[in-house]
Amino acid sequence: MRQRVLNTVAALVATMSAASTVGIGMAAADGPTGGGGGGGATFVAFAQIFRRCDFSANTHIGPTGNAAPSALVRKTGAGVVADVQVVRAIPGTVYVVGLVQMPHSSAVGCNPGDPGVISGVLTADDVGNGSVTLSGPTAPGATGVWMYVSRPGYLSQTPDEFYTSDFVVPL
Repeated sequence: MRQRVLNTVAALVATMSAASTVGIGMAAADGPTGGGGGGGATFVAFAQIFRRCDFSANTHIGPTGNAAPSALVRKTGAGVVADVQVVRAIPGTVYVVGLVQMPHSSAVGCNPGDPGVISGVLTADDVGNGSVTLSGPTAPGATGVWMYVSRPGYLSQTPDEFYTSDFVVPL
């Protein structure tokens, strides 16, 4: 009986591992595979670093959450698409997700509706998982994108929880 359970668990892990990699291109050392519309996607990890709109770090605000967002970013023709997932979030919480096209000035802002920003809303389910797909046209002169996931602050302009991508994804 125990061996049958172990075999079933092993088969599920193998199936889940194979299913999670279907259609995913690996990032090369010099940028994403398929950059420039080749069809590949770049895996993007997030860290709890509060950033200005020009991607510079604001080191005076520390980490605030326990969620684990990630994304797959790809260029499609004249646009860009990001499939964003989050796990271990606060159940039922609404997060703002943004894709900021670079170069981008800190003076312009990178909130939903600002120029060069593609945004959406992600709501975590009852166990803290959620996903959203962002897509939109590539801004003129854009050479890359970075992303953020944040939970708006209550009575504050500083988010209560924030995550930003580790690097600018070349387009």
